[in-house]
Amino acid sequence: MHHAMLGAVSYDAFHRDHSRRRAAWLLVLTLVLIFYASFFPFRFDPARLAAALHGGFADLLPWGYSARADRAGNLLSYLPVGALLAYLAPPRWRAPAAFAGAIALAAALSCTVELLQHMTRSRVPNLVDVAMNTTGGAAGALAGALLRRRRWPLGSIALRHARPEPIALVLVALWLAMHAVPFMPRLNQGHAWAGMQPLRDLDYDGIAIFAYFAGYLVVASAVRRLVVPASFARNFLGASVLSLLLRVAFVGQWLTLDECLGLMLALPAAAGLRGITRARAFRITFAIVVLAFALELAFPPAQPWSEAVTFLTRAFMIVGALWLATGAGASLLVSTLVLATGVALLAGPTAGLLAVVAGFLVHAGRVLHHSPVPRVVDR
Repeated sequence: MHHAMLGAVSYDAFHRDHSRRRAAWLLVLTLVLIFYASFFPFRFDPARLAAALHGGFADLLPWGYSARADRAGNLLSYLPVGALLAYLAPPRWRAPAAFAGAIALAAALSCTVELLQHMTRSRVPNLVDVAMNTTGGAAGALAGALLRRRRWPLGSIALRHARPEPIALVLVALWLAMHAVPFMPRLNQGHAWAGMQPLRDLDYDGIAIFAYFAGYLVVASAVRRLVVPASFARNFLGASVLSLLLRVAFVGQWLTLDECLGLMLALPAAAGLRGITRARAFRITFAIVVLAFALELAFPPAQPWSEAVTFLTRAFMIVGALWLATGAGASLLVSTLVLATGVALLAGPTAGLLAVVAGFLVHAGRVLHHSPVPRVVDR
């Protein structure tokens, strides 16, 4: 009985440590996004900060006008900050102490960000923003303080391997990044409605539909290699829905009918590919991706995507094609040379060079993944 109790305590401590680690990584990601949104488009002018310092506190943090959309955005952006800070407070702290500490840190963070905005040319520091950020942090801290004794509420993803396959992670990251770049959120409902303009116009392009169909199949292949079979459908559907939401949530992105139709076609196709061997599924997906990518390069879409979106899309398709080829048993060297030559002929030498870089990336991922490490599920 005594040994069983020790085992239970050890098990709970193990899950508590993992919960705190996941929360810490999520806090880091949230802070990165806040700093990015606070200083975009990164036009800095240190002399502006020096002039504000000479003017005293009234010039450093004036109480100025703030639009309703800005106030809402400031409040919502600090909700996760307050919640995660309270959740990550030292375990010996009681809930009131965790709550107060999280509010103080959220307020300090907001003040720091607002003051540093004096170093930019296009941002205007405002004490109203600090008040809204602190209010959002306090609301989040209340939830975090109440939940801090519980396990991580989002649970964990049942990974297929003890060490996730690197290129599969890269592909998912590239796919989400191309749906969010330049990572500047739309801050009001009108802007979000404008992000769905192509969908509301019911414009479509057959080649674009096929390209999105191929892209979602690559995402499905990556998810298949990352998680156990029982959680494939849930994670693939979650990544797909998140992709569509990112199109609406970020500036410079548009939700198109092409992508929605491509996803509708990809969902049953991905389910069908799950029923065959991985090598055969990768061969079929590889053929679809190469054909879709060639058509898209030969007949570029009419949608005016930014250069960043275009670059990330090409990187995703190239890395995905090479990864699928190697997973199907083809030579990485031969696949890289053939793909680089074809891409260079269709899109120029710079795109061909991108394929060569992608080949090195896939090789590095294979070396890292095949190093000795126990597996959760063999297939």
